Amino acid sequence: MDFAMGAAGGSGDDQHNQSLNKGKKTTTYRRHKEDQRTRLEELFRKCPNPDEIERRQIAKDLGLEPKQVKFWFQNKRTQKKTISERVDNNVLRVENERMHNENLVLREALKTIICPSCGGPHNEEERRELCLEQLRLENARLKAQHEKLSKFLVQHMDKPILEQNLDSPIRGSSSHGPLLGSSLRLRAGRSRMNLGASTSHDSFQDEEDTMSSQAGSKIITQMEKTMMAHIAVAAKDELLKLLRTNEPLWVKSSTDQRYVLHLECYETIFPRINHFKNSKARVESSKDSRIVRIKAKELVDMLLNSEIWENLFSRIVTKARTIQVLENGSLENRSGVLLLMREEMHVLSPLVPSREFYFLRYCHQVEANVWVIADVSVDCMKENNHDPNCWRFPSGCMIQGISNGMCQVSWVEHVEVDEKIQTHHLFKDLVNRNIAYGAERWLLELQRMCERFTSLEVEYIPNYDIGGVITTLGGRMSMMKFSHQMVKSFYGILNMSSITDFPQHLADENTGIRICARKVTNSNQSNPNIIITATTSFRLPLPSQNVFDFFRDPIRRVKWDAMCYKRPLHEIARISTGTHPNNYISIIQPIHPTANNVVIIQESCTDPLGSYVVYSSTNILDIKRTINGEDSSTMPFFPSGIVISEEGQSITNARASSSGNGDVRTRGSLLTVAFQILMNSSPTMMMEFVTVVNSLITSTVENINDALISSFN
Repeated sequence: MDFAMGAAGGSGDDQHNQSLNKGKKTTTYRRHKEDQRTRLEELFRKCPNPDEIERRQIAKDLGLEPKQVKFWFQNKRTQKKTISERVDNNVLRVENERMHNENLVLREALKTIICPSCGGPHNEEERRELCLEQLRLENARLKAQHEKLSKFLVQHMDKPILEQNLDSPIRGSSSHGPLLGSSLRLRAGRSRMNLGASTSHDSFQDEEDTMSSQAGSKIITQMEKTMMAHIAVAAKDELLKLLRTNEPLWVKSSTDQRYVLHLECYETIFPRINHFKNSKARVESSKDSRIVRIKAKELVDMLLNSEIWENLFSRIVTKARTIQVLENGSLENRSGVLLLMREEMHVLSPLVPSREFYFLRYCHQVEANVWVIADVSVDCMKENNHDPNCWRFPSGCMIQGISNGMCQVSWVEHVEVDEKIQTHHLFKDLVNRNIAYGAERWLLELQRMCERFTSLEVEYIPNYDIGGVITTLGGRMSMMKFSHQMVKSFYGILNMSSITDFPQHLADENTGIRICARKVTNSNQSNPNIIITATTSFRLPLPSQNVFDFFRDPIRRVKWDAMCYKRPLHEIARISTGTHPNNYISIIQPIHPTANNVVIIQESCTDPLGSYVVYSSTNILDIKRTINGEDSSTMPFFPSGIVISEEGQSITNARASSSGNGDVRTRGSLLTVAFQILMNSSPTMMMEFVTVVNSLITSTVENINDALISSFN
């Protein structure tokens, strides 16, 4: 009996221990699950939509299956969405009830209103029926308009438009609605030069998506996207008519034989909105067509990439970015791509204010191997409540592929400029006569850059490489890439609108000096260096070609460049950058080299509307590494240079003379000179350096005037 009781007691203890162990396991399991849930909640807050790799890592860390993690995140997102919708519904229900009660109160108040004329109450039912009838008619009209618009967009955009309200604050342009940078791979000849990422469709899409996510701008709603699509398609249709029609829409200017819009005829066909109601506005319009050495499809891809666009037209475009990709279009032919972009344009002088546009860019393939790319301004993306000072009506280009890797590009520019923005008198003719920003300017720059692409891949080394300095194709490519970076950096210093400067003036009313200081962002020193930049623009009564020949000649450099210290220079190597014999990159060295082993890299370029000579001194060891094909992106350079523009009146006189409508009068040139000097001292000494730089540029201008006037008189 005792044994049985003992056995029974032992069995009871075992059951009790098992129950305790089971309870501990349950508690441990619950804690483990609670920890997993807490960890998942934290991960969800950081990233509510992880990709496959992230889900696998989470599953590994928490001891779960990837499917469990996937379904948990799906359920959590659904739960969040349901809670959010429930809260929104409650808010709307309360608001609806409030409005209903307010409506009842107003209805009761209307019953007691007395008509002043007859002394009796209004016939409420009759008024109500009349209002309802008017609303029914308006609703029917809007539905018909929406159906028509939807069919129109389906036809042109190849995708259906969702049912939605079409009221929108976005304005259109007319009566249709209220070596480049690090991302270009160029093909020329049998090989290609990679200056960065590829321009394939995948890389293009990645670049644009990245820029959209980093834009930080307001969210574009579906309703706004629909209206933007309508504006873009209408702009494309208008641009096609402008491109395919001459008279009566376009007439030749009596002064320079350029095509300009006949505004009365244009406004009859395309009624437009006045965007500057508080002041008079000036209209700039131009049209031109040229053959460009590039394949049509490659050019389309380049124009749809904002980074390449900025580098391709760096003499005109200061900054460009894609704010949002509204339509991706076809990957095969790029037709249907719709981009919302921002662009800042400039003339290469600090005396002329820059122009800023928010615009839509729409690409449409008209027929086989023919594309049209239309730009049109929109005002939905203003930053800092800054009103635009110019407005782009439907403009753009038509690209038609022809044989031998070439294409015909026809270009239209149509811009309205607020007259409150005053242009400096030196550049007034150049800007107002549609030269600085006209269609011819864009096409000449496009031709020049495409010729540069072709010259990258020339397989022979030119015989004017005097000392056999550049012996490989890789060295040639590296030098051309470095020179492009140098010239683009020089363009950037000419736009001083956003930099605090120290204005100074010379005695001549046609001459002004602007000086600014900025820190060197890539300095490795503990105290950042400061760069002093000085620019000035002035007029010379000489043809621009004579002035250009003077500046590109290394032998005559000692006559004007104070930094040569009166030492004679000679050219030891030259790289052609185009078909024009005066477009090239030079390596210039003192005839008697000094111990500092410094050489000058200089690029010279000219076209019918102007020219430039940009240069920078650099260490000879860095140049040797570049010639050997090494990466030149980290090489320090502080470019200076001269921009030479044919005077606006001179260009007009020359064109009139060539057409037999006038005589060539005295031709003049506009010069913009810019210097950069690295200051290794503290910022407290900056004003002393400003004085030194001001004296330097003043003496340089005097040397230029003396040397040129004496040479050509």
